[in-house]
Amino acid sequence: MDVGKRIKQRRKEIKISAEDLAEAAEVSPSTIYRYEKGDIENMPTPVLDKIARKLRVSPSYLMGWDEDYTIAAHIDDDVTEEEMQDIRDYIKYIKSKRS
Repeated sequence: MDVGKRIKQRRKEIKISAEDLAEAAEVSPSTIYRYEKGDIENMPTPVLDKIARKLRVSPSYLMGWDEDYTIAAHIDDDVTEEEMQDIRDYIKYIKSKRS
C-alpha cells in the first residue's frame, strides 16, 4: 500500500476530515486529496511528520517501512516478539469491542 492510501485509510479509520488534516499539516485540503490519490509523490518531511502526528501513527508507517502504527510501534526494543504479539492481540481485542 502506498503513502496516499495509508493516509486516507488511517484518516477514515479515526474519522478525521481532509480539512482537519490539512489544517494540522499546514497545507490545503486539495493537497491532502492529491497526496491520497498519489498525484503528489514527494511529500516534504515536515509535512509528513505533521500528518503522521495528526493521524497518531509514525512517519515510517505512512512510508510503508513499518507495518505497526499503534502503540506497539512506539515501544522500546527490549520487548520480545511474543510480548509484541500479545500487544497486537490486545489491540485487536479492544477494537473488536467498538460498537
